[in-house]
Amino acid sequence: NSHSHRDCMWSLLRSPAQEAAVGWVGRTPLGPRRRQFLCSMFCRRVGKLYGLGLVNSRQSLAVCESLSAAAFCRRRLPCLLVKLRMAQNLRHAVTFVEQGHVRVGPEVVTDPALLVPRAVEDFITWVDASRLRQKVLDYNQERDDFDLAA
Repeated sequence: NSHSHRDCMWSLLRSPAQEAAVGWVGRTPLGPRRRQFLCSMFCRRVGKLYGLGLVNSRQSLAVCESLSAAAFCRRRLPCLLVKLRMAQNLRHAVTFVEQGHVRVGPEVVTDPALLVPRAVEDFITWVDASRLRQKVLDYNQERDDFDLAA
């Protein structure tokens, strides 16, 4: 069954974050240097998870416990295309990505499994030569006369 395989794969990705959140917190009392080291590592880990967009807050390590496979799936490029209203549904979004209509920053992306970090999310746009981009500009009446000549 493909769903159980997918869930198993994503659970392998999220398990180290959950183990760190649950396993290290409940240990025996530690020395001040070790405690300071663990606190800095926790802050880094939560910062990385926040930067990837997997958690919504940097405030607590408890957010790692609730990390799910769905959080990884929500950060994939087609899901963000639907969220940004660049596609009506996931099937169309996957098709747009596979056909090369979407770029993230300066790079054209053709892999729908790309995880998009929070910092790059604002740079998702249509490829300049894409017919879809031209149709969207025509529909919104934003197409420039200079673009018509090109």
